[in-house]
Amino acid sequence: MITRRTFATLAAAPLLLRAQPKALQARIRIDTERTIAPIDTKIFGNFAEHLGRCIEGGIFDEGSPLSDAHGYRKDVLAAVKDLHVPILRWPGGNFSSNYNWMDGLGPRDQRPARLEMAWGTIESNRFGTHEFLEYSELLGTEPYLAANFGTGTWLEAQQWVEYCNYPSGTAMTQLRKKNGREKPWNVKYWGLGNEMDGPWQMGHRSAEDYGTFALEGAKLMKWTDPNIHLVA
Repeated sequence: MITRRTFATLAAAPLLLRAQPKALQARIRIDTERTIAPIDTKIFGNFAEHLGRCIEGGIFDEGSPLSDAHGYRKDVLAAVKDLHVPILRWPGGNFSSNYNWMDGLGPRDQRPARLEMAWGTIESNRFGTHEFLEYSELLGTEPYLAANFGTGTWLEAQQWVEYCNYPSGTAMTQLRKKNGREKPWNVKYWGLGNEMDGPWQMGHRSAEDYGTFALEGAKLMKWTDPNIHLVA
């Protein structure tokens, strides 16, 4: 036997079903002809760090039958050329936070081997500034140097810009010429440290401390070459 309550519920059911809204439909249209802004090809850049076989045993392998007279692996060079890398960053990465660029200058056999604390290895310094910038020229890519804003100083960063970009007349330019490079490289892109907000980083700083430190370093670097672009 149907009770009044059951009857009322059954009678109201069709009304409730009719009251439900229809499922909404959406359509997405992509206008392939509309241009919002150009895409900077540098977002497809790479970086090379002294980690594992990326540098030694990778792009640089002295004595290997696969390498040229300068130590660059010819097979790796050809493969990287095929990638058309628009910009290449070096020396790191975490490695850059304990790297003194002057260790990588001069005759390779006279360069100091250092304890490398980012990855717990010994760094031979046989691949340095000249090797990287010459490699970038072979690739036809834009070089990007990351300054040490961990254990490094403002003066070290400024002198690196001077060594690479200043034309002549200073101790740094004389040193560059002594090491075999007459003309400046005019490196455009420079990094102000690497992941300095991370507690894993040598020379870790708070955002406020990093901002103060980076600003002062940037001033010295830009005063040396106002045409450089800084990345923080």
